[in-house]
Amino acid sequence: MVGIFAMLGFGVATVTTASGASVPLATDILPSGVPLPSPAPGLVLPAEDPTTELLGNAGGAREWLAKKGIRINIQDVEELWGLTSGGLHPGPTYDGMTAVALLLDTKRAFGWHDGLLNISALQIRGRSLTGERLGALNAVSGYDAGRSTRLFELWYGQGFFGNRLDIRVGTIDLDTEFLVSQNASFFLNSSFGWPLSTSSNLYSGGPSWPFSAVGARIKWVPAYPLVLMGAITDDNPTRGPFYSDISATQRDPTGTSFSTKGGALFMGEAQFWMDAAQQLAGQDAPALPGTWKIGGLYDSGHFPDQRYDDQGGLLASPNSSGNPYYHQGNWLAYVVIDQMVWRESKGSSKTINFFTRATINDGVRNRFSKEIQSGLTFDGLIPGHSDDTIGIAWGTSFYGSRAIENTRDTFRLGTNSAGHLKSEHHVELTYQAAITPYLLLQPDFQYFWNIGGTSKNSDTGQAIKNGTVIGLNMTTTF
Repeated sequence: MVGIFAMLGFGVATVTTASGASVPLATDILPSGVPLPSPAPGLVLPAEDPTTELLGNAGGAREWLAKKGIRINIQDVEELWGLTSGGLHPGPTYDGMTAVALLLDTKRAFGWHDGLLNISALQIRGRSLTGERLGALNAVSGYDAGRSTRLFELWYGQGFFGNRLDIRVGTIDLDTEFLVSQNASFFLNSSFGWPLSTSSNLYSGGPSWPFSAVGARIKWVPAYPLVLMGAITDDNPTRGPFYSDISATQRDPTGTSFSTKGGALFMGEAQFWMDAAQQLAGQDAPALPGTWKIGGLYDSGHFPDQRYDDQGGLLASPNSSGNPYYHQGNWLAYVVIDQMVWRESKGSSKTINFFTRATINDGVRNRFSKEIQSGLTFDGLIPGHSDDTIGIAWGTSFYGSRAIENTRDTFRLGTNSAGHLKSEHHVELTYQAAITPYLLLQPDFQYFWNIGGTSKNSDTGQAIKNGTVIGLNMTTTF
C-alpha cells in the first residue's frame, strides 16, 4: 500500500514525532475506498509532490502557497453502481463527491510553532442505490450519503512537547481517527468505515462522515508503542430527533448548524503498535507491523427503548402510544486489529494484511447490540502492478435483546408486518488499480443476505431476495 499512499499525497506513518500538530491525511475527507497507513504516534507532513496530482504544480501556485504555509487538497470521486439481482428494484445508479481541504501551517504562515488549521468542504451528489434499489441496512458505499454541499470540518490543532501531545478544537469528524481500521477503510461498503452499531444507534449517526460536531480531541503518546486518544463532542450533529422522516443531510444541508443541543459524546481509544515478526521469528525477520486498538464511547443523551413505550406498555400493542420510553445514557465498546500476516521479503511491497473489528453495546437502548467485520487485503501480488490491492471482507450485525422481544410481541399481538428479524450479512470483493499517480479505479462486487434485516418487505409483505451488486469507483486527486 505504500505506493498508493505516496500517490495520494501523504506520507507513510513513522514512529518519529512531527514538528507540529498531527497532520490529517489527504484521505481523511474520504469515507471509503482508500487504504490508510498505520497511524503511528507521529505523522510528518510530507513535501508536496506535483506528480501525484492531476494539476501538478498548477502553474507555480502550489509552490507559492506552500511558502505561505498553505496546502490545498482537491479530490473527486465518481461511482457507478448496479443491482443485478435481488433487492427491491434491480437497476443502475450514480453517486459522486468532490472534497476540498485547506491546511494552514501556522509556523510558515506567521511564526507560530506547532499549529495547524484545517478547513474542508464536501459536494455530494447522485442517488442512493442502497435506499432506492437494494433496501439494505449497510450502504454499498460511504458516498451513498444524501445530496448536499456542506462544510465538513473546521478545527485548529496545537502540538505540545515535540508533538507528543496534540489537541484539536472545532468541528470534528470522529471516524477519521476513532474506531477505524486502516485495512477495512480500503473497502467501499460504508460499514467498513463507521459501522452500523454507531450509525444506527446514535443521533444522526454520530459525528461521522459527512457530519462533524463541535468538540475537542486530545492525542497523547506517553511512550512508544502506546498512543492514547480521547474526545468530547456534541452527540447530535444535525439537531434532529432520534427518529425522523427527514434525512440528516436535509435537516442540516450546509453543515453549519454547529449544534450544541442534546447530550455529550465521550470517546476514548488506546492503540498499541507491534511487529509480529519480531515477536515470532526474531529481529532478522521481515517486518510485520500491526495495530491493536481498544476503545469505547459514552453518550449522555436520551435513547429509545426498543420494546416499551412512554406509558410503560408494549410498542407492539395496537393500543400503544407509539412513542418509545427514553433512557438516559448509552455506551459502546470495541476492539480493532490490523495486522500484516505475510511479507515476501524485507522491505517488499508484496504483503497480506488481516483486519477484524468487533463492537458490543446495550441491547435495551440499541437496535443492534453486536457487530463484527473481518477481511484480508493483498498488496502488490500482481506482477507489474506493485501499487494495486485486492481485498475480500465480510460483515454482519446482531439485534439487541429488546428488539428481538419486540418482534416476538408483534407476532403474539398480530401487528407484525416485517416478519422475523434476521442478521444482514454482506461480503465484498474489490480490486484497486493505480492507473496513474493521481487516478485510482476500483471495480467492486458485493453480495447481501437477509437484506434489511427482516424476512420480508413490510410494504409488500414479500420476501426480499439476496442482492448482487457490482460497481466502479474512480478517485482523482487534483
